[in-house]
Amino acid sequence: MYVPAEVYAACDESGKHLLHARAALSAQKGQAVLTGTSAAALYGFALYQQDLSIVDILRLDAGTSRRAALANHHAVTRPVTDDEVVVHGGIAVVSRARAVWEVACRSSLEGGVVTADSALHHDPDLFDRIEDLAERFAYFPGSRVARSALRLADGRSESPGESVSRVQFHKYGIPKPELQYPVHGVRGELVGISDFYWEDSRHLGEFDGKIKYLKYLRPNETPSDCVYREKRREDAMRADLRGMTRFVWSMVMPHEVSRTMRDLAQSLEQSRRLYVRGRVIIAS
Repeated sequence: MYVPAEVYAACDESGKHLLHARAALSAQKGQAVLTGTSAAALYGFALYQQDLSIVDILRLDAGTSRRAALANHHAVTRPVTDDEVVVHGGIAVVSRARAVWEVACRSSLEGGVVTADSALHHDPDLFDRIEDLAERFAYFPGSRVARSALRLADGRSESPGESVSRVQFHKYGIPKPELQYPVHGVRGELVGISDFYWEDSRHLGEFDGKIKYLKYLRPNETPSDCVYREKRREDAMRADLRGMTRFVWSMVMPHEVSRTMRDLAQSLEQSRRLYVRGRVIIAS
């Protein structure tokens, strides 16, 4: 099977995976549908640390589990209900809820939370349907990690970076923050929305990814203009006596995360001492 080179070149990694998935599914002689990571990619859910060189296929024709031609074939171990298989964009695929559950079962905790957050951001009502699957597949391989991912999942998260950061907060005992916290100025005007907020410490948190700055880049504005505007936004958000920590990808990666979380714990304590109401603040 072939695709025009210009179409392939224009795709991101997820898009290239879907081209591969369409070809792999079309090559099946028996009844099969996309599942797991491939299903999540088809729905447009965020993916983190997934092997996109492999297509996930669920066999509905009593086929056995195997890997062949860069595709994982998963055998059906429990009856598939009518609402668990749909057609999306002309492609047979498991339901959104089942896609999320399978990704969470086959991923790291971070990978499961990233995809669950993204799915719930698209459709907040999806949570109950995923929980139903968690009960049906209580002993499915990887279900313990998947249930942990569901407990941490929150559709208010707006990027994989925020999701991964929250998993690290959980792992290192950092208090659970409020998400997408609106910060108002002294006149009551909205000056910004913070990714994280620890109210007990009056401390804000922001995840700064490259995509975030590209997303908010205004017409005729350079990246440096955007960074300067973001700095002014931060100053306005801190003006009402709040601390702030900014995170980037390297800070939540394994080689750096221990130091990052230790520094964050210290910053939360410092902000609590300086900014929590009821304390006397002496300005120099």
